[in-house]
Amino acid sequence: MNRKFKIRLAFSLIPLILFLTFSVWKTVQAEKIPVSEVKHFNTPAIPVQSKDSAASEEDGVIDTVKIGAYIFSVYDLDFPAKKLNVDLYLWYNTKKDSMFLLENLEIINATEMNKSYEMNEKRGDIFFHSVKINATIKQEWDVTDFPFDKQNIEIKIEDFDKDNSKMVFVADTAASKIDKDVHLDGWQLKNFGLKINEHTYETNYGDPDIPLNEYSVFSQANLHFTLEREGKGLFFKLFIGLFISVLISLLTFFINPLDLDPRFGLSVGAIFAAIASQYVITSTLPQNERLTLVDILHDISFIFIFLCILISTISLHLIKTGREEKYKKLDRVSFFAFASAYIILVVYFVLKAI
Repeated sequence: MNRKFKIRLAFSLIPLILFLTFSVWKTVQAEKIPVSEVKHFNTPAIPVQSKDSAASEEDGVIDTVKIGAYIFSVYDLDFPAKKLNVDLYLWYNTKKDSMFLLENLEIINATEMNKSYEMNEKRGDIFFHSVKINATIKQEWDVTDFPFDKQNIEIKIEDFDKDNSKMVFVADTAASKIDKDVHLDGWQLKNFGLKINEHTYETNYGDPDIPLNEYSVFSQANLHFTLEREGKGLFFKLFIGLFISVLISLLTFFINPLDLDPRFGLSVGAIFAAIASQYVITSTLPQNERLTLVDILHDISFIFIFLCILISTISLHLIKTGREEKYKKLDRVSFFAFASAYIILVVYFVLKAI
């Protein structure tokens, strides 16, 4: 190998030597950098958002959800147990698909709720959610005017996860209806509607991070309709026995007071018949502390039957003391007076209930 070749080789290796030297120097410098500063040389990490964190970022943004329902069955009205069953289709229309509406659906006045045929689809820029619901609804029956009563049924729907600072309902009143084939024997369905209310829960649920006076308010959809009883035929069916009992007691005024068995026995039997009538009717109704039409009519009947027994006792005393004409007059006047007063009172309270 001649001298010129060696010189050229040496010059050609100079860049390689310089590159290796620079690389070793950079490696040594990197080892001296503190760990807290190394992150500045790395590519920034993309944060992963959970469902909860995403929801927290959306706080303060109120979403609007259009809600509607179609009731296609009402059945099993249970007055003693204070409940009834309803089948319906429920739907939501929203521009957001991350609200978990069907998962958070709650009927707050239902003891049982079963969901089926859930559907979640996008229609244009609208997300359409629908579900079939079978629910057992708690109902405070108002039987004050039974059997001419009207029952206001409500189905209260909420989203248990989002208060009105995050979501509000808007009623789809155009599409919400009750099926025309829904029929209950002895009842008429009237005044169906859907309205939106705000329901305040006046508690902090024991959460120490929430002030006691800071209450949560939820948007609530309220499906409502009226059941009006067709009670005229039922009225005579239920009370005919009671009226006959009073009539039998009035007929004792045409019996001689000395005939003790029929004169007093018929009235005593009328009392037991009236008591049985009240027991049979009230056993089909819920317990009610208010005075109902059923109570009023039976109480009036008890009073008049007692008055018949009282007049019979007075007549018996008159005939035994030789005042036969007086007892006859007393019986005759009592019959017409009691019969007229009883009919007037019954008609008055019945018309008032109707």
